[in-house]
Order: sequence, then C-alpha cells, then structure tokens
Amino acid sequence: MSKILELRSSRATLVAEMKSILEKNDKLTPEQDNRWKELDAKQQELKTQIDQLERTDALDAELRQVNRPANSQVGDVDKRINPYAAAETRVKQIIGTDEYHNEFRNYLRTGTISDSMHEVRTYAGLGDASGAAGVTLVPVGFQKQLEIKLKAIGGIRQAAQILTTATGNALHYPKMDDTANQGSWIAEATAVNQTNPSFSEVVLSANLASSDQVLASVQLLQDSAFDVEQFLADAFGIRLQRLTNLGYTKGSGSGQPTGLVTALIADGTRGVTAVGSNSNSGNSNDTDVDSVGSDDLDNLITKIDPAYRMNGSFQANQATFDALRKVKDKYGRSIWSAGLAEKEPDTIRGYKYYYNQHMDTIAPMANSMLFGDFTKYIIRDVLGFQLVRFNELFMSSHQVGFQAYLRTDGNILQTAAFAMLQHPSS
Repeated sequence: MSKILELRSSRATLVAEMKSILEKNDKLTPEQDNRWKELDAKQQELKTQIDQLERTDALDAELRQVNRPANSQVGDVDKRINPYAAAETRVKQIIGTDEYHNEFRNYLRTGTISDSMHEVRTYAGLGDASGAAGVTLVPVGFQKQLEIKLKAIGGIRQAAQILTTATGNALHYPKMDDTANQGSWIAEATAVNQTNPSFSEVVLSANLASSDQVLASVQLLQDSAFDVEQFLADAFGIRLQRLTNLGYTKGSGSGQPTGLVTALIADGTRGVTAVGSNSNSGNSNDTDVDSVGSDDLDNLITKIDPAYRMNGSFQANQATFDALRKVKDKYGRSIWSAGLAEKEPDTIRGYKYYYNQHMDTIAPMANSMLFGDFTKYIIRDVLGFQLVRFNELFMSSHQVGFQAYLRTDGNILQTAAFAMLQHPSS
C-alpha cells in the first residue's frame, strides 16, 4: 500500500467516527464535543500530509517534462513569428535547462553572471517586462517552487484563470453577453433576422508586486549545506502570496488588482443575506449573524445560474470552514464530506472549497463566503518571477540582498458567476 493510500485509509476511519458522533446526537455532550475536536485535528493533520505528498508528486512529474521550443517559421511572411515571440521562445528554452539552473544557483551564492544569463537579460529587455537593472529571470524549477507556494496558501489563485504574457502592455480581454438572445423560426425564402450580442472588455494592466528585500550573510551563502534556493522560495513565495491574494480578494483596482469582493460589492446584486444556523431548525424567521447554516449555503448555490454551478466552489477563511464541518442540515446530515479517494477533494454541500484567509470572519456586516465559478476571475502575470541580487549595497555588514518582483493584475470577467454571503447588522 502506498503512503498516500495508507494516510487516506486512516483519515477515512477518523471521518467515519466524526460523522457518527454528529449524526447520532442532536446535542453533543462536553465529552463528545472534545472527542469530535480531537478527531478533527487528527484528520486535518492527515489531510495536510496527503496534500503535501500529492503536490510533491505532481511537481516532480511536471519538472521531469521537457518542453521543446517551437520550430522557427520561415518562408511565408504571414507565418513568421515576431521578435517578441521569438525572444519569449528563446528565454523559455534557456531557463528550462539544467545548465541555467546550475548557473542560477551559482549566481545566488556568488553574484557571477554566466553567458546564458546575459543572453536572457538581453532578450527580456526587448519587451517592457525586464524591470530594473540587474534583474534576472529565475529558472523554471525555481518558478515552480514559487508558484506552488502561492497556490498552497492563496485562495483566489488556486481556482482562478491564470494568463501569462511576455510583456506588460495593457491587455484588452473581450467579453460577450448573449444570454438575452435566441434564434428564430423562419418560413421558406424568408430573410434571416440579425440579433447581435453585447460586447465589452476587461483591461488588465501589470501592477508591480515586490517581496521587499531579504538579507543573507556572505558566510551563509558560502555554506554549501545551506539551501539558498529553498530559503528564497519560502521567503518570497509567502510574502508575494499575502500581498497578491489580498489584491485579488479586496484590491481597489488602482495600482493593484480589482478584488473579487470589491467587484461584487460594486455590482450590488450578487449578495445573499445570511440567515444563520437557526434556520436549520426550521425557524426561518430567526437570524443569527454570528453563524452560517445549511440554508445560507443553499441560497449561495441557487443565487447563480446553473451554467456556472457545474464548475462552482466555495471560498472562505479557515475559521469559517472549521465551523461548517460541524453543521448539519434540517435532516441531521453533515454538510461536510471528506474526500477519501485519491486526489478527491473535501466538499461542502457537494462542492469543492478553498481556504482564503483574506475573506472576512463571520460577524455582523461581514462578507464571509464566496461561491461561484472562479475561472470567471482572471489573473494576468507578466513573463514570470524576477529576482535582483544586491551585491554591494549591504556589504558593509557583510551581507547580500535579494528581492523578487511579480507583475500581475486581476479582474472579474462575469459578476453573474458569483454570489457572496453578507451578514446583516443584527
């Protein structure tokens, strides 16, 4: 039995006991409640281990793949690739090699720039994504470490549509609304009707996100036992995650992404008023602003069109989902289901859910939960993560500085694809 299957089997046993405790008792005694919490803590720990093993396996398989550059196109003028596309192809070819990865490690420790790193800087300079002098594009493996860190923690990025571009020019992303139109029956030899959909667009820019500087002593960099790559991946990944996920969730749209919550508030029609867990008992006139009940989840789901529900999922902070794992519906059934098969996610009301620590905690006037098709929120990244090594600036203290940048933006494509749980004031 593989390690993952063994962990899943252990978690299934714990979850079965948790459900038995909940569904056999209308009200838990202190002993039962303590036992449930003990089992919950153990199953969460097992889930973390399972997720880590599965992410590691997926990352290992991804990094073993070799992406060959596209063949050059010659002859037909209309089919020739432009200089920017050629530069992007060449950059991807270089930074995907083991040689570049080794040279990058040496650069982090010594500041020595190889010929291939010089070439990457030259090609990156063709566009507007190269940034400040001294910027070095990180190799593919390092990018994946950073990307995994962002996805492992960040809520919106886990489920959103992500688009990577070679330059940071304003990107006009078209939208179409044809929901009010339909075809028509026509008689023989009758002219056809013309019914045009409405078109609009979302304009994505390239806001600059900075990790801020991280200092490392020269002695530490010279220590071959110190994994400088992992150190920087951890530091930069966590910092950029916190910054960008806040932007994707609640950003103002001015010098930062337009947050999903911000856009839904501005729309004014996508809110669902929370009725709380009191309604689970059938007392639909009661409200409880400090809880979320099964009716709230059902109301979120039914708020959006069925066309968007097929790819729907929930987002809320961890405290909200911790509370929901103990919630039962009006028939005494748990609304939470643990994913016990390989790569099967845990679900709430049959839908996947993602933690997003920048969502409000449950409280009066809070926006505590989102439900919808998160591919209808788009994140635009420019080229990739970029890194600067400050060789001399901190040498008076015998240290070297590092800083990472990410040019990114985000905006909602369809407000109708989302619903947001809003708690009343009382």
